[in-house]
Amino acid sequence: MREEILRIENVSKSIEGVIYLDNINFHIFKGEIMGLIPLNNHGKDQLVQLISQNISIDFGRIYFDEELVNYYEYSNMTNNRVYIIDKQTKLVEDLNVIDNIYVLNPKFSEYIIRENRIKEKTDELIRELDLNIKTDQLVSELSIFEKTLIEMIKAVLNGAQLILLNEISNFLSVEELYDFQKLIRYYTKWGISFLYMANHHEESFQICDRVCLFENGRVIKVIDKKEFSDEILEPYIIEFDKNIGLNWTEDSIGNFEFKDFFTKNLKGTSFSIKRGKCITILDINNKGIQDIEQILNGELIPKEGKIVLDGREIKEINPNTLLENKIAFIPENPVEKVLFYDMSYMGNLTFLMDYKLDKSIINKKILKNIRIEYRKMAGKDIDEVEIRNLDRRALYNLVYFRILLFNPRVVFIMQPFSNSDMYLRGRIIELINKLKKNGIGVIVLAVSISDTLTVSDRLFIMEDGRISRKYGKEYFLAHRGNIQ
Repeated sequence: MREEILRIENVSKSIEGVIYLDNINFHIFKGEIMGLIPLNNHGKDQLVQLISQNISIDFGRIYFDEELVNYYEYSNMTNNRVYIIDKQTKLVEDLNVIDNIYVLNPKFSEYIIRENRIKEKTDELIRELDLNIKTDQLVSELSIFEKTLIEMIKAVLNGAQLILLNEISNFLSVEELYDFQKLIRYYTKWGISFLYMANHHEESFQICDRVCLFENGRVIKVIDKKEFSDEILEPYIIEFDKNIGLNWTEDSIGNFEFKDFFTKNLKGTSFSIKRGKCITILDINNKGIQDIEQILNGELIPKEGKIVLDGREIKEINPNTLLENKIAFIPENPVEKVLFYDMSYMGNLTFLMDYKLDKSIINKKILKNIRIEYRKMAGKDIDEVEIRNLDRRALYNLVYFRILLFNPRVVFIMQPFSNSDMYLRGRIIELINKLKKNGIGVIVLAVSISDTLTVSDRLFIMEDGRISRKYGKEYFLAHRGNIQ
């Protein structure tokens, strides 16, 4: 009989009257990769916290390594041997790799005395894993992928028995994700267990032994590996809007060209788009699209390259000149980055109108007409003075409605589905299609395919800073599982 590392029995938890975990039954075996697909994110953070720390619960019991560690009558707030890996690294940037792994860890109290021996063992492990990392490197010199690898090694060597992986495909490229998954499988042979949290079943099915569907704080289904298929998920997934009503044709007017850009990570990168179309730039190495973002934000001056709009070159590339030329940018996790929480809904919605109307003060009649027009889509949210009262879906609506109102020729969107549950992803797809229907060219910058192909007309593969392959919609929808 297989040993369990975690068992959650009939656990419920509420906070201020809101039920976040509702009679959960859930277990993970030692050496198992268990997938968690949140159909919505309600209760996900509370579940992660509960697995990591023995916080108070309303009902149920929790066992870790087959020992009762938490139950409804008593919670001692102790931490379990769990480590969480997500985009926010917990490494100390100013320390080198070996110090991050061992320093301040009570398990290695003899670190100073035996430093050379520990370094040799760590170097040997890194060579065994075929990683090109030096233990005396500063963490600040490492890439996101390398930091993630070091966090994994640190977690295992510091005694973690269960590692929670939170949406790693949001910050690892296709190539990096493949290599990291090899490391996951390597450590399962050590008896290490993993909870692999992902927003797309295709990713989970590639790596997991079982997959758990999670919705509204409940485990609604556990799927064994032998049952993995698209068909088994059909009752639980929503049908996304697939370009319904889009009427812009291939020869639509208005061309945008990103032409011959050279930076440290871009090697003559070029692509173009017509109005009302969407292309996805899939960056296999997770380097080039970061440079594109920095160029658009004015943080990086390219060695060469030009942006051409309707046959006219934009001489100076910075956020102001791009907006003046009707080129917009939506960053990753935009509700945290582009909304102003001390402004009303209408203030946020009309924030870019001075660029559109070329005036700093907007006529009251214009504002009234905007309120009437957008009430049809935003409903009563448009009257909200305090946007902190809005839920995440409404805030995403606001981000995209602002772009829709501004009506740029082109909008770049960085990782649009990052940190989004299935229902929010469906809404983002609808919003992107609204942009396309309005004749706006959409350029998606991504490190994972996720749901981008649902809205894309063409897929461009970027490798080592160059566009190496291009796929039309019919091809990539038919062969999406083989595109890397």
